Amino acid sequence: MELQTHENGNMEGSQKDANSQVPSPMETPPRGLATPEEAVDADGDQQPAKSRFTSHQIATIVGTLLAALTNMMAFSVITVFYPIEAKKRGISQTVIGMVFSVFSLSYGIGSPLIGKMIPIVGARFVFLAGSFFTGGCNILFGFIIDMPTNATFTGFSFAIRILEGLGSAAALTASAAIVASVFPDDVGKAVSLVETTIGFSLAIGPAVGGLLYNAAGFRTPFFILGGLVLSTVVVNYFLMPNEGNEAEESGSVSRVLSIPAVWVALFANFVGFAATASLQPTLAIFLDELNFSVMAISLLFVSLGLGYGLFSVIWGAIADAKKCARILIVVGASGSGGLFLLLGLPQILHLPVTGVLPSVTIPISAATFTMLATPTFVDMLRSAEWYDIPSGIGLTAVISGLWHSSYALGSLAGPLLGGVITEYYGFGYSIMTIACTSFTVLIITCLFGIWEFRCGKGRREPREAFSSEDNSNDQEMRLLSSK
Repeated sequence: MELQTHENGNMEGSQKDANSQVPSPMETPPRGLATPEEAVDADGDQQPAKSRFTSHQIATIVGTLLAALTNMMAFSVITVFYPIEAKKRGISQTVIGMVFSVFSLSYGIGSPLIGKMIPIVGARFVFLAGSFFTGGCNILFGFIIDMPTNATFTGFSFAIRILEGLGSAAALTASAAIVASVFPDDVGKAVSLVETTIGFSLAIGPAVGGLLYNAAGFRTPFFILGGLVLSTVVVNYFLMPNEGNEAEESGSVSRVLSIPAVWVALFANFVGFAATASLQPTLAIFLDELNFSVMAISLLFVSLGLGYGLFSVIWGAIADAKKCARILIVVGASGSGGLFLLLGLPQILHLPVTGVLPSVTIPISAATFTMLATPTFVDMLRSAEWYDIPSGIGLTAVISGLWHSSYALGSLAGPLLGGVITEYYGFGYSIMTIACTSFTVLIITCLFGIWEFRCGKGRREPREAFSSEDNSNDQEMRLLSSK
Protein backbone atom coordinates (compact mmCIF):
# COMPACT_ATOMS: atom_id res chain seq x y z
CA MET A 1 0.00 0.00 0.00
CA GLU A 2 1.42 3.38 -1.01
CA LEU A 3 1.56 6.21 1.53
CA GLN A 4 0.86 9.86 0.81
CA THR A 5 1.84 12.93 2.87
CA HIS A 6 -0.94 15.36 3.79
CA GLU A 7 -0.43 19.03 4.58
CA ASN A 8 -1.04 18.35 8.26
CA GLY A 9 1.83 15.88 8.39
CA ASN A 10 -0.31 12.75 8.88
CA MET A 11 -0.02 9.71 6.55
CA GLU A 12 -3.05 8.36 4.72
CA GLY A 13 -3.35 4.69 3.86
CA SER A 14 -5.68 4.90 0.84
CA GLN A 15 -4.15 4.31 -2.59
CA LYS A 16 -4.11 7.31 -5.00
CA ASP A 17 -3.42 7.85 -8.66
CA ALA A 18 0.17 7.10 -9.65
CA ASN A 19 0.79 10.65 -10.88
CA SER A 20 -0.26 12.16 -7.54
CA GLN A 21 1.85 9.92 -5.39
CA VAL A 22 4.46 11.80 -3.33
CA PRO A 23 6.96 9.79 -1.30
CA SER A 24 7.12 10.83 2.36
CA PRO A 25 10.44 12.47 3.27
CA MET A 26 12.60 10.77 5.85
CA GLU A 27 13.04 12.90 8.94
CA THR A 28 16.66 13.56 9.83
CA PRO A 29 17.34 12.25 13.34
CA PRO A 30 18.85 14.64 15.86
CA ARG A 31 22.60 14.43 16.38
CA GLY A 32 23.54 11.51 18.55
CA LEU A 33 20.13 9.80 18.40
CA ALA A 34 19.53 6.44 16.76
CA THR A 35 17.81 6.14 13.45
CA PRO A 36 14.82 3.74 13.15
CA GLU A 37 15.77 0.17 13.79
CA GLU A 38 15.34 -0.76 10.15
CA ALA A 39 15.24 1.44 7.09
CA VAL A 40 13.85 0.43 3.70
CA ASP A 41 15.63 1.56 0.56
CA ALA A 42 14.09 2.28 -2.86
CA ASP A 43 14.19 -1.40 -3.86
CA GLY A 44 12.46 -2.51 -0.69
CA ASP A 45 15.61 -3.97 0.89
CA GLN A 46 16.02 -3.60 4.62
CA GLN A 47 19.09 -1.60 5.72
CA PRO A 48 20.90 -2.14 9.04
CA ALA A 49 20.40 0.47 11.76
CA LYS A 50 23.02 3.16 11.99
CA SER A 51 25.19 3.69 15.06
CA ARG A 52 23.63 5.60 17.94
CA PHE A 53 26.63 7.91 18.17
CA THR A 54 28.29 9.85 15.38
CA SER A 55 31.99 9.69 14.55
CA HIS A 56 32.23 13.23 15.94
CA GLN A 57 30.94 12.04 19.32
CA ILE A 58 33.09 8.91 19.38
CA ALA A 59 36.26 10.89 18.62
CA THR A 60 35.36 13.37 21.36
CA ILE A 61 34.81 10.78 24.09
CA VAL A 62 37.95 8.80 23.15
CA GLY A 63 40.07 11.94 23.31
CA THR A 64 38.69 13.03 26.68
CA LEU A 65 39.12 9.56 28.17
CA LEU A 66 42.77 9.47 27.08
CA ALA A 67 43.37 12.87 28.66
CA ALA A 68 41.58 11.93 31.91
CA LEU A 69 43.53 8.68 32.22
CA THR A 70 46.99 10.17 31.72
CA ASN A 71 46.41 13.45 33.61
CA MET A 72 45.17 11.81 36.80
CA MET A 73 47.80 9.07 36.69
CA ALA A 74 50.40 11.84 36.53
CA PHE A 75 48.72 13.52 39.52
CA SER A 76 48.66 10.40 41.69
CA VAL A 77 52.08 9.01 40.77
CA ILE A 78 53.82 10.65 43.77
CA THR A 79 51.61 8.97 46.38
CA VAL A 80 53.85 6.00 47.14
CA PHE A 81 57.43 7.26 46.98
CA TYR A 82 57.51 11.07 47.28
CA PRO A 83 56.80 11.02 51.06
CA ILE A 84 59.70 8.59 51.52
CA GLU A 85 62.18 10.81 49.66
CA ALA A 86 60.90 13.96 51.38
CA LYS A 87 61.20 12.35 54.81
CA LYS A 88 64.81 11.37 54.04
CA ARG A 89 65.54 15.06 53.55
CA GLY A 90 64.01 15.92 56.92
CA ILE A 91 60.75 17.42 55.57
CA SER A 92 58.00 17.28 58.20
CA GLN A 93 54.85 15.22 57.77
CA THR A 94 52.76 18.40 57.84
CA VAL A 95 54.66 19.94 54.93
CA ILE A 96 54.45 16.70 52.96
CA GLY A 97 50.70 16.70 53.46
CA MET A 98 50.51 20.33 52.30
CA VAL A 99 52.36 19.41 49.08
CA PHE A 100 49.57 16.94 48.36
CA SER A 101 46.80 19.37 49.36
CA VAL A 102 48.05 22.35 47.36
CA PHE A 103 47.25 20.54 44.11
CA SER A 104 43.57 20.31 45.08
CA LEU A 105 43.57 23.94 46.25
CA SER A 106 45.00 25.13 42.93
CA TYR A 107 42.59 22.86 41.04
CA GLY A 108 39.61 24.12 43.02
CA ILE A 109 40.39 27.81 42.58
CA GLY A 110 41.35 27.49 38.93
CA SER A 111 38.39 25.41 37.70
CA PRO A 112 35.64 28.10 37.82
CA LEU A 113 38.00 30.75 36.42
CA ILE A 114 38.93 28.47 33.54
CA GLY A 115 35.27 27.60 33.00
CA LYS A 116 34.60 31.31 32.55
CA MET A 117 37.41 31.59 29.97
CA ILE A 118 36.60 28.51 27.90
CA PRO A 119 33.92 30.05 25.61
CA ILE A 120 36.20 33.04 24.91
CA VAL A 121 39.45 31.28 23.97
CA GLY A 122 37.93 27.98 22.81
CA ALA A 123 37.34 24.69 24.62
CA ARG A 124 39.64 22.70 22.35
CA PHE A 125 42.55 25.07 22.93
CA VAL A 126 42.08 25.02 26.72
CA PHE A 127 41.83 21.23 26.67
CA LEU A 128 45.07 20.76 24.71
CA ALA A 129 46.96 23.53 26.53
CA GLY A 130 45.97 22.15 29.94
CA SER A 131 47.20 18.66 29.09
CA PHE A 132 50.45 20.06 27.69
CA PHE A 133 50.97 22.09 30.87
CA THR A 134 50.31 19.06 33.08
CA GLY A 135 52.74 16.85 31.18
CA GLY A 136 55.48 19.47 31.27
CA CYS A 137 55.06 20.05 35.00
CA ASN A 138 55.19 16.32 35.66
CA ILE A 139 58.51 16.02 33.85
CA LEU A 140 59.88 19.03 35.74
CA PHE A 141 58.91 17.40 39.06
CA GLY A 142 61.37 14.61 38.30
CA PHE A 143 64.25 17.09 38.59
CA ILE A 144 63.50 18.29 42.14
CA ILE A 145 65.52 15.37 43.48
CA ASP A 146 68.59 17.32 42.30
CA MET A 147 67.77 20.41 44.39
CA PRO A 148 70.76 21.22 46.65
CA THR A 149 68.85 22.34 49.76
CA ASN A 150 65.69 21.37 51.56
CA ALA A 151 64.31 24.88 51.02
CA THR A 152 64.62 24.65 47.23
CA PHE A 153 63.33 21.05 47.25
CA THR A 154 60.23 22.12 49.20
CA GLY A 155 59.70 25.38 47.31
CA PHE A 156 59.81 23.77 43.88
CA SER A 157 57.58 20.92 45.09
CA PHE A 158 54.90 23.47 45.98
CA ALA A 159 55.39 25.58 42.85
CA ILE A 160 55.21 22.69 40.40
CA ARG A 161 52.22 21.08 42.10
CA ILE A 162 50.33 24.40 41.98
CA LEU A 163 51.02 24.77 38.26
CA GLU A 164 50.16 21.12 37.65
CA GLY A 165 46.85 21.63 39.44
CA LEU A 166 46.02 24.53 37.12
CA GLY A 167 46.93 22.42 34.07
CA SER A 168 44.75 19.51 35.18
CA ALA A 169 41.90 21.90 36.00
CA ALA A 170 42.10 23.32 32.47
CA ALA A 171 42.18 19.91 30.77
CA LEU A 172 39.44 18.25 32.80
CA THR A 173 37.13 21.26 33.05
CA ALA A 174 37.32 21.75 29.28
CA SER A 175 36.79 18.04 28.64
CA ALA A 176 33.65 17.94 30.80
CA ALA A 177 32.31 21.05 29.06
CA ILE A 178 32.99 19.53 25.64
CA VAL A 179 31.35 16.16 26.31
CA ALA A 180 28.31 17.83 27.90
CA SER A 181 27.94 19.97 24.77
CA VAL A 182 28.52 17.12 22.31
CA PHE A 183 26.24 14.67 24.19
CA PRO A 184 23.21 16.87 25.04
CA ASP A 185 20.92 13.84 25.49
CA ASP A 186 23.47 11.66 27.29
CA VAL A 187 25.23 14.07 29.64
CA GLY A 188 25.20 11.70 32.60
CA LYS A 189 26.60 8.80 30.61
CA ALA A 190 29.35 10.86 29.00
CA VAL A 191 30.46 12.58 32.21
CA SER A 192 30.30 9.30 34.14
CA LEU A 193 32.60 7.64 31.61
CA VAL A 194 35.16 10.37 32.25
CA GLU A 195 34.73 9.93 36.01
CA THR A 196 35.12 6.16 35.63
CA THR A 197 38.42 6.72 33.86
CA ILE A 198 39.54 9.12 36.59
CA GLY A 199 38.67 6.59 39.29
CA PHE A 200 40.58 3.87 37.43
CA SER A 201 43.63 6.09 36.93
CA LEU A 202 43.67 7.11 40.61
CA ALA A 203 43.57 3.43 41.54
CA ILE A 204 46.45 2.33 39.31
CA GLY A 205 48.54 5.53 39.29
CA PRO A 206 50.25 4.95 42.67
CA ALA A 207 50.97 1.31 41.78
CA VAL A 208 52.54 2.28 38.44
CA GLY A 209 54.57 5.00 40.14
CA GLY A 210 55.81 2.61 42.82
CA LEU A 211 56.88 0.00 40.26
CA LEU A 212 58.77 2.54 38.14
CA TYR A 213 60.41 4.03 41.25
CA ASN A 214 61.63 0.64 42.41
CA ALA A 215 62.87 -0.22 38.94
CA ALA A 216 64.71 2.97 37.96
CA GLY A 217 64.62 5.59 40.70
CA PHE A 218 62.87 8.89 41.45
CA ARG A 219 62.98 10.55 38.01
CA THR A 220 61.66 7.68 35.89
CA PRO A 221 57.96 7.75 36.95
CA PHE A 222 57.73 11.47 36.20
CA PHE A 223 59.56 11.26 32.88
CA ILE A 224 57.45 8.34 31.63
CA LEU A 225 54.04 9.56 32.79
CA GLY A 226 54.79 13.15 31.86
CA GLY A 227 55.83 11.98 28.41
CA LEU A 228 52.65 9.91 28.19
CA VAL A 229 50.54 13.00 28.89
CA LEU A 230 52.39 14.94 26.19
CA SER A 231 51.88 12.11 23.72
CA THR A 232 48.12 12.27 24.27
CA VAL A 233 48.29 15.98 23.42
CA VAL A 234 49.70 15.05 20.02
CA VAL A 235 47.03 12.38 19.52
CA ASN A 236 44.21 14.68 20.59
CA TYR A 237 45.46 17.47 18.33
CA PHE A 238 44.41 15.30 15.39
CA LEU A 239 41.61 13.38 17.11
CA MET A 240 39.66 16.01 19.05
CA PRO A 241 37.02 17.78 16.91
CA ASN A 242 36.73 21.55 16.90
CA GLU A 243 33.95 21.61 19.48
CA GLY A 244 33.93 25.00 21.13
CA ASN A 245 36.86 26.16 19.04
CA GLU A 246 35.11 29.33 17.90
CA ALA A 247 34.89 32.18 20.37
CA GLU A 248 31.47 32.47 22.02
CA GLU A 249 29.94 34.59 24.73
CA SER A 250 31.20 33.54 28.14
CA GLY A 251 28.70 31.98 30.50
CA SER A 252 27.55 33.90 33.57
CA VAL A 253 28.85 32.39 36.81
CA SER A 254 26.70 34.73 38.90
CA ARG A 255 23.56 33.79 36.98
CA VAL A 256 24.21 30.07 37.45
CA LEU A 257 24.96 30.57 41.16
CA SER A 258 21.71 32.55 41.55
CA ILE A 259 19.84 29.26 41.09
CA PRO A 260 19.24 27.67 44.52
CA ALA A 261 19.28 24.13 43.10
CA VAL A 262 22.88 24.62 41.93
CA TRP A 263 24.04 25.28 45.50
CA VAL A 264 22.32 22.11 46.73
CA ALA A 265 24.03 20.05 44.02
CA LEU A 266 27.44 21.64 44.72
CA PHE A 267 27.08 20.91 48.44
CA ALA A 268 26.19 17.26 47.75
CA ASN A 269 29.17 16.92 45.40
CA PHE A 270 31.50 18.55 47.96
CA VAL A 271 30.35 16.20 50.73
CA GLY A 272 30.69 13.11 48.55
CA PHE A 273 34.30 13.80 47.60
CA ALA A 274 35.26 15.14 51.05
CA ALA A 275 33.92 12.02 52.73
CA THR A 276 35.79 9.71 50.36
CA ALA A 277 39.04 11.70 50.64
CA SER A 278 38.85 11.80 54.45
CA LEU A 279 39.56 8.06 54.47
CA GLN A 280 42.96 8.47 52.79
CA PRO A 281 45.02 9.49 55.87
CA THR A 282 42.98 7.56 58.46
CA LEU A 283 41.61 4.27 57.13
CA ALA A 284 44.95 2.48 56.73
CA ILE A 285 45.88 3.06 60.39
CA PHE A 286 42.48 1.79 61.55
CA LEU A 287 42.75 -1.32 59.39
CA ASP A 288 46.29 -1.97 60.64
CA GLU A 289 44.92 -2.01 64.19
CA LEU A 290 42.50 -4.72 63.02
CA ASN A 291 45.50 -6.77 61.79
CA PHE A 292 44.90 -6.20 58.07
CA SER A 293 47.97 -6.92 55.95
CA VAL A 294 49.44 -4.24 53.70
CA MET A 295 48.15 -6.14 50.67
CA ALA A 296 44.64 -6.34 52.14
CA ILE A 297 44.65 -2.60 52.88
CA SER A 298 45.80 -1.87 49.34
CA LEU A 299 43.05 -4.05 47.87
CA LEU A 300 40.44 -2.26 49.95
CA PHE A 301 41.59 1.11 48.63
CA VAL A 302 41.61 -0.29 45.09
CA SER A 303 38.04 -1.52 45.56
CA LEU A 304 37.05 1.97 46.66
CA GLY A 305 38.55 3.57 43.53
CA LEU A 306 37.33 0.96 41.08
CA GLY A 307 33.89 0.91 42.69
CA TYR A 308 33.64 4.65 42.22
CA GLY A 309 34.55 4.29 38.56
CA LEU A 310 32.16 1.42 37.88
CA PHE A 311 29.13 2.93 39.58
CA SER A 312 29.73 6.32 37.97
CA VAL A 313 28.67 4.80 34.66
CA ILE A 314 25.64 3.09 36.18
CA TRP A 315 24.28 6.13 38.00
CA GLY A 316 25.06 8.43 35.08
CA ALA A 317 23.08 6.24 32.70
CA ILE A 318 20.15 6.04 35.13
CA ALA A 319 20.17 9.81 35.69
CA ASP A 320 19.95 10.34 31.92
CA ALA A 321 17.36 7.66 31.17
CA LYS A 322 15.01 8.23 34.11
CA LYS A 323 15.61 11.96 34.74
CA CYS A 324 15.98 11.17 38.43
CA ALA A 325 19.24 12.88 39.47
CA ARG A 326 17.68 14.35 42.61
CA ILE A 327 16.35 10.94 43.71
CA LEU A 328 19.79 9.37 43.25
CA ILE A 329 21.33 12.09 45.44
CA VAL A 330 18.80 11.35 48.21
CA VAL A 331 19.39 7.58 48.00
CA GLY A 332 23.17 8.06 47.97
CA ALA A 333 23.11 10.37 50.99
CA SER A 334 20.93 8.02 53.03
CA GLY A 335 22.98 4.97 52.03
CA SER A 336 26.32 6.62 52.84
CA GLY A 337 25.05 7.90 56.16
CA GLY A 338 23.72 4.49 57.13
CA LEU A 339 26.88 2.62 56.17
CA PHE A 340 29.23 4.90 58.10
CA LEU A 341 26.89 5.07 61.06
CA LEU A 342 27.14 1.27 61.14
CA LEU A 343 30.96 1.48 60.98
CA GLY A 344 31.55 4.36 63.40
CA LEU A 345 28.98 3.81 66.14
CA PRO A 346 30.51 0.57 67.54
CA GLN A 347 33.85 2.34 68.07
CA ILE A 348 32.25 5.25 69.92
CA LEU A 349 30.31 2.81 72.09
CA HIS A 350 33.48 0.72 72.57
CA LEU A 351 31.91 -2.38 71.07
CA PRO A 352 34.12 -5.08 69.50
CA VAL A 353 34.80 -4.56 65.78
CA THR A 354 36.04 -7.28 63.43
CA GLY A 355 37.60 -6.95 60.01
CA VAL A 356 34.39 -8.09 58.34
CA LEU A 357 32.61 -4.78 59.02
CA PRO A 358 35.02 -2.46 57.11
CA SER A 359 35.52 -5.12 54.43
CA VAL A 360 31.80 -4.91 53.64
CA THR A 361 30.95 -1.26 54.29
CA ILE A 362 33.92 0.37 52.50
CA PRO A 363 33.37 -1.22 49.05
CA ILE A 364 29.61 -0.65 49.23
CA SER A 365 30.19 2.98 50.19
CA ALA A 366 31.84 3.48 46.78
CA ALA A 367 28.42 2.92 45.21
CA THR A 368 26.62 5.33 47.53
CA PHE A 369 29.20 8.13 47.43
CA THR A 370 29.12 8.00 43.63
CA MET A 371 25.45 8.99 43.81
CA LEU A 372 26.57 12.25 45.41
CA ALA A 373 28.90 13.03 42.49
CA THR A 374 27.84 12.12 38.95
CA PRO A 375 24.08 12.95 39.23
CA THR A 376 24.87 16.42 40.58
CA PHE A 377 26.41 17.49 37.26
CA VAL A 378 23.26 16.43 35.41
CA ASP A 379 21.04 18.16 37.98
CA MET A 380 22.98 21.43 37.70
CA LEU A 381 22.74 21.42 33.92
CA ARG A 382 19.01 20.67 33.92
CA SER A 383 18.37 23.32 36.59
CA ALA A 384 20.21 25.99 34.61
CA GLU A 385 18.30 25.16 31.44
CA TRP A 386 15.01 25.23 33.38
CA TYR A 387 15.78 28.76 34.52
CA ASP A 388 16.10 29.84 30.89
CA ILE A 389 19.90 30.02 30.70
CA PRO A 390 20.76 29.31 27.03
CA SER A 391 22.43 25.94 26.58
CA GLY A 392 25.78 25.77 24.83
CA ILE A 393 29.49 25.66 25.53
CA GLY A 394 29.22 28.80 27.69
CA LEU A 395 26.78 27.13 30.10
CA THR A 396 28.48 23.73 30.17
CA ALA A 397 31.90 25.35 30.75
CA VAL A 398 30.65 27.34 33.74
CA ILE A 399 28.90 24.33 35.27
CA SER A 400 31.92 22.13 34.62
CA GLY A 401 34.18 24.65 36.35
CA LEU A 402 31.92 24.92 39.40
CA TRP A 403 31.48 21.15 39.62
CA HIS A 404 35.22 20.47 39.43
CA SER A 405 35.85 23.23 41.96
CA SER A 406 33.52 21.63 44.53
CA TYR A 407 35.14 18.26 43.83
CA ALA A 408 38.64 19.65 44.36
CA LEU A 409 37.73 21.57 47.51
CA GLY A 410 36.08 18.46 48.91
CA SER A 411 39.22 16.46 48.14
CA LEU A 412 41.22 19.16 49.96
CA ALA A 413 38.99 19.51 53.03
CA GLY A 414 38.36 15.79 53.52
CA PRO A 415 41.90 14.65 54.45
CA LEU A 416 42.51 17.73 56.59
CA LEU A 417 39.32 17.34 58.63
CA GLY A 418 39.62 13.55 58.77
CA GLY A 419 43.19 13.75 60.07
CA VAL A 420 42.41 16.40 62.71
CA ILE A 421 39.28 14.65 64.03
CA THR A 422 41.04 11.29 64.15
CA GLU A 423 44.06 12.76 65.96
CA TYR A 424 42.05 14.47 68.70
CA TYR A 425 38.92 12.33 69.00
CA GLY A 426 39.59 9.01 67.27
CA PHE A 427 38.69 7.28 64.02
CA GLY A 428 35.17 6.50 65.21
CA TYR A 429 34.27 10.18 65.50
CA SER A 430 35.79 10.84 62.08
CA ILE A 431 33.54 8.19 60.55
CA MET A 432 30.51 9.54 62.44
CA THR A 433 31.26 13.00 61.00
CA ILE A 434 31.01 11.49 57.52
CA ALA A 435 27.67 9.91 58.46
CA CYS A 436 26.34 13.21 59.82
CA THR A 437 27.35 15.20 56.74
CA SER A 438 25.68 12.59 54.52
CA PHE A 439 22.47 12.84 56.51
CA THR A 440 22.75 16.63 56.25
CA VAL A 441 22.77 16.33 52.46
CA LEU A 442 19.71 14.08 52.71
CA ILE A 443 17.77 16.55 54.85
CA ILE A 444 18.73 19.62 52.82
CA THR A 445 17.92 17.97 49.49
CA CYS A 446 14.52 16.74 50.69
CA LEU A 447 13.54 20.07 52.27
CA PHE A 448 14.73 21.96 49.23
CA GLY A 449 12.70 19.70 46.97
CA ILE A 450 9.58 20.43 49.01
CA TRP A 451 10.24 24.19 48.88
CA GLU A 452 11.09 24.19 45.18
CA PHE A 453 8.15 22.22 43.90
CA ARG A 454 5.44 23.08 46.43
CA CYS A 455 6.08 26.10 48.58
CA GLY A 456 8.65 28.58 47.35
CA LYS A 457 9.27 30.92 44.47
CA GLY A 458 11.68 28.44 42.96
CA ARG A 459 8.84 26.11 42.01
CA ARG A 460 9.63 24.79 38.56
CA GLU A 461 6.61 25.78 36.50
CA PRO A 462 7.01 25.48 32.72
CA ARG A 463 5.97 29.07 32.17
CA GLU A 464 6.00 28.88 28.40
CA ALA A 465 3.38 26.12 28.52
CA PHE A 466 0.66 28.53 29.64
CA SER A 467 0.97 31.08 26.84
CA SER A 468 -2.45 32.11 25.53
CA GLU A 469 -1.11 31.95 21.99
CA ASP A 470 -0.58 28.18 22.24
CA ASN A 471 -3.34 25.69 21.65
CA SER A 472 -4.11 22.94 24.13
CA ASN A 473 -2.12 20.30 22.23
CA ASP A 474 1.02 22.47 22.28
CA GLN A 475 0.55 23.06 25.99
CA GLU A 476 0.30 19.37 26.68
CA MET A 477 3.40 18.56 24.62
CA ARG A 478 5.48 21.22 26.38
CA LEU A 479 4.38 20.05 29.76
CA LEU A 480 5.36 16.50 28.93
CA SER A 481 8.71 17.50 27.44
CA SER A 482 9.62 19.56 30.50
CA LYS A 483 9.25 16.69 32.89
